[in-house]
Amino acid sequence: MRTTVSNPSAARRGTVAHRVLTSRRGPGDAVCVHAFTVSAAAAEVPVARRRVARVLREWGLHDDGLHTASLVISELVGNAARHAVPYSARTTVTLTRTGTTLVLAVHDEHPFLPQPPLAADPGQDCGRGLMIVDSLAREAGGTLQVRRAPVRGKEVRAVFPAADAADSADLATCLADACPVMHFLPHMTGRW
Repeated sequence: MRTTVSNPSAARRGTVAHRVLTSRRGPGDAVCVHAFTVSAAAAEVPVARRRVARVLREWGLHDDGLHTASLVISELVGNAARHAVPYSARTTVTLTRTGTTLVLAVHDEHPFLPQPPLAADPGQDCGRGLMIVDSLAREAGGTLQVRRAPVRGKEVRAVFPAADAADSADLATCLADACPVMHFLPHMTGRW
């Protein structure tokens, strides 16, 4: 059975929303999960970014989505490295893919929850990371979530809509229209 997911960004701009074909899944949707831990250090940001890109490429994420995911992970792991020490020596990165979402999450043991700024201060050299992640997620019809972890610390999650690319013609149209949905190619090892 097939269903469609519309392009929320195009709808907000007042343009005609095109459609992305996806496979409909039942209540037992398949889930791909990959988690790993890095030291809470700036030197670990590129390590985390490369690992996330490798895993998402294996799952079949199209290159456009890989660039966005890499930026999001760089910002979230960088924030943990900058702000979580000395409360947290490690940062855990978790990637979760269902039939309709891609979740990029970072957990550290720092007890305080960050508040994403609503606007950037032009005089500051930093402080825009969560604003960038929030903007990327909202543009795609997703969300930025900051929540306390069940045991200790916090988790910052960027949730993006995701879809299987039904065929290359639909994917080409979607990408030409700058569709923000994370497209997964069905011929890759991460195929459902």
